[in-house]
Amino acid sequence: MSQPLVPQPTLARQRVAKPLTLLAASLLAPLVASPLVAQSDARTVLEAPGALQRAADHGRAKAEETSSVTVHLKLHDEDAYNQALAELYHPGSPTFHKWMTPSDLARYAATPEEMATVRKEMESHGLTILDADAESSSIHARGNVTQLEAAFQTEIHEYEYAGKTFRANARPASMPGAAGTLIKGVTGLTNMPFKSHAVSFKEPHSGKTLAPIKVPAGTNPVLSTLFTSNCFTGAGEVQFQSVPASPGAPALPAASYYGPVYNAVNLPCGYTPQEVQAHYGLKAAYKAGYEGEGQTIVIVDGPSYAATVASDFALFNKWTGLPNPASYNFHIVYPDGAPSPIELEYITDWTTEADLDVQWAHAMAPKARIVLLITPTQDWTEFEYAIQYAVKNHLGNVISNSYGYPEFLYGKSTVEGFEQVLKAAAAAGVTVNFSSGDSGDEGTGNPHAGGASYPATSAYATAVGGTTLNLLNPGGTYADTGWGVNESFLSFGWTYPLDPPYVAGFVYGAGGGESTYIPKPAWQSSVPGTGRQEPDIAAIADPGTGGIFVYYGSLSAIGGTSLASPVFSGIWALALEKAGAPLGQAAPLFASLPAGAIKDVLPVTSPQDVAGYVVDTKGSTYYSAATLSSPLQNTTSFYSALFDETNDHEGDYDALAFGTDSSLTITQGWDNVTGYGQPNGYTFITDVAATVAANTP
Repeated sequence: MSQPLVPQPTLARQRVAKPLTLLAASLLAPLVASPLVAQSDARTVLEAPGALQRAADHGRAKAEETSSVTVHLKLHDEDAYNQALAELYHPGSPTFHKWMTPSDLARYAATPEEMATVRKEMESHGLTILDADAESSSIHARGNVTQLEAAFQTEIHEYEYAGKTFRANARPASMPGAAGTLIKGVTGLTNMPFKSHAVSFKEPHSGKTLAPIKVPAGTNPVLSTLFTSNCFTGAGEVQFQSVPASPGAPALPAASYYGPVYNAVNLPCGYTPQEVQAHYGLKAAYKAGYEGEGQTIVIVDGPSYAATVASDFALFNKWTGLPNPASYNFHIVYPDGAPSPIELEYITDWTTEADLDVQWAHAMAPKARIVLLITPTQDWTEFEYAIQYAVKNHLGNVISNSYGYPEFLYGKSTVEGFEQVLKAAAAAGVTVNFSSGDSGDEGTGNPHAGGASYPATSAYATAVGGTTLNLLNPGGTYADTGWGVNESFLSFGWTYPLDPPYVAGFVYGAGGGESTYIPKPAWQSSVPGTGRQEPDIAAIADPGTGGIFVYYGSLSAIGGTSLASPVFSGIWALALEKAGAPLGQAAPLFASLPAGAIKDVLPVTSPQDVAGYVVDTKGSTYYSAATLSSPLQNTTSFYSALFDETNDHEGDYDALAFGTDSSLTITQGWDNVTGYGQPNGYTFITDVAATVAANTP
């Protein structure tokens, strides 16, 4: 009988890691910023999360409801730990990229006596200990609301925000007695769920996503007949004329608009893996023998139907012509137990996200091993625990994460525990990537007002922003820009021109901005502001120019920075293969790479951007491209195109503006939509490996 993927936890647990399948071969493989708050001998007080200021309070949570929590203990001599960690990422340092071992980390960890003190306090209130990890100085436990309230001296209420219900401590929390002086942070007092960053293209008028394309059983579809990658065409004109009110009356209002065309009428816009590989210049890497062999990409996702993910992955590989990984190259693990049927059916289903992540990480690194970690709930404490589990068990050297929430929903101490987990990953040489979000500045109107997405804003992770692919310029050239889309409605059918056109404004776009909690790390010294800025790099994200994927056996196009993160993680796996060693956090390297390693993503505009006239009984009114694309906020250059909605085929027309990402701005050099830009294929891969080698003693 073959061995499990990883050693099973030795402590008694209510839920244990249970691989979906067994491997014939083992997958075991072999910063930077100041601490958020100073160490103190006083009892740690954990504020209530910021979401409570925006949420409806529905009163005390039900006493019997249960939740997992992770208590993170204070480290010893954390200033020295931070300095040692910074040296790991400082080029030319004697310890550059000489990653810390468990024994190195043990010098800073909580003592066995301190762990025992906190554990005893937790157990005294009825909490069941699931895992006590001395290496990470954390204790993972489970309890009901009554037990959690007693253990942390607070009240837990039920809240509702943006249509989602969650539990959270209604007032500041702390642990009583000596244990309270030993803890740094607690994750799980709030079970506010993380948000998946997968986005499907929706038609503006109807709000409908395009119907999935069903493939007859046993057939192999020709993708070029189902999707187009020629998503923009040359400029054209559309005219609308109302039905006359009476015979002989003028047909007013009437309208005429001219501009480039977003070409998704007959076929949805979607790119195949081979087209995206070519777009990022990866064919040269594959030709040189770098396809991810020997590397493992770990993917962390919420509750998903594992059997569906596996079958969709097999179909994706068959239909796109990618190699189908052998059983030892794809594996699913439940770090804290499998999601319940109730969780999957009635509460949440992350299968879309898991399908997307697995398929597109594999598309970029076809020979890399993939380990999918599925959490039992979408509570953020479970995602944190999954990352900790992956690092502790050495599952892989790159971890891709496509989720988060804006910082204004948290509190400063709320992120302390997660920061400690990500810091340990950075110290161990593990790359942890997060998508930057899909809602621009999250409605704050300001890139510095808390709309940036955590954990992407962590100083110990790499934030991946998003782009729109292949906008067509009048000269016949193509260019990418940062992902951000505004919309205007021009007509309801051929006979109903809108007078005036309805300017709907911002729809979606890559997240970014400045952290309100995390200080700017040293490797961002050339970037403006005083807080950690996101993103660091970018990849394909606009669902209007998205990637093809298989979901529940059907074909669709998908986007969001959920797509950007596995795409970049796959490219990074090729860099790991080229370097022949773990590379740790990716972001600190970007500013020091040679020119040409990263392609700057710039604003794109056209002299033909959509503009036009509406004629009514009062005369003729001109609507400029800027008016139809507003509100532009900080944006001065954008690209707009006409779009004929495809679901109704009745001539509902819109103007779509690309590169208009709320108050975030695409600029030359680093910007808060695309970071430093997008990886430049094999040049990026070789330059990363060469830069690391040149600075390693």
